Amino acid sequence: MRIYTHTISIDRPRETVFDFFMDLAQAPRWRSYVKAMTPLEPGPLRAGSRIEVDMDLMGEAYSFEMTVLECERPTRWLHRTDEVDFNGFVEYRFDAESAGTRVTMTAHATPVTLYGWAAIPLLILRRSSMYREQLPRLKHVLEER
Repeated sequence: MRIYTHTISIDRPRETVFDFFMDLAQAPRWRSYVKAMTPLEPGPLRAGSRIEVDMDLMGEAYSFEMTVLECERPTRWLHRTDEVDFNGFVEYRFDAESAGTRVTMTAHATPVTLYGWAAIPLLILRRSSMYREQLPRLKHVLEER
């Protein structure tokens, strides 16, 4: 089930936006709550790559392993979320527009526990607002360059 979708237009070519998105060293500049993202295997990111994600959630350190499900330069990125009560994924699409790139971020979650089913309304409300500013930050960082 779709939890939220956020979309923004960025005045940069699709390849530029995608390559910046893939530069994990830049993640703390625009990704919500992210302090660091570190690949766990050498080589380019691809489907199957694992990434250690270190976050700061309201002053609390939180780390998890993200798995890349799809990585299609310069059009699509899909990663699995690390949730106990949900199976989910986050998809980023990069579509060319006349003035640059349209980026769409969509999160999906399917409850797998009773608590997950009960928490769906809260998940929809909370996660959408938590990540609402992520794409505007990506736009700001890219367009200031």
